[in-house]
Amino acid sequence: MRKFASRGRFLRKLFQRRIYYVYGCDISQSANIHESVSFVHPLGIVIGSKATIEEGCYIYQHVTIGSDFMDGNAMPKIKRNTMVGAGAKIIGGITVGENCLVGANAVVTKNIPDNSVVFGCNQIKRRQQENSNR
Repeated sequence: MRKFASRGRFLRKLFQRRIYYVYGCDISQSANIHESVSFVHPLGIVIGSKATIEEGCYIYQHVTIGSDFMDGNAMPKIKRNTMVGAGAKIIGGITVGENCLVGANAVVTKNIPDNSVVFGCNQIKRRQQENSNR
């Protein structure tokens, strides 16, 4: 989407609508998504307009990254080399640290430190040092 940013709103909207109808995804054209982010199974993904996803991240199917409609519609920032499992929800103006793993169907509403594993509802475990280098 970033390649078409200078060509106007029409092309951005065209590609956003095509992604919506082909894959059932609603990824905002205003979201800051690095070009190296990999959408492994791109079905049912929802990413809000102010969300930031840094390089090397993996996003699986039915993931929601968006606002909790509090604090001025703030949205998450996902740092480098993070994997977000199927069905996970990352909500609010939070930061998910580098080299994190967000488990399938996890609900994340709090900041996550670097090298952590998140599962369930805001349950965090620190990853072993040898597992943080993928």
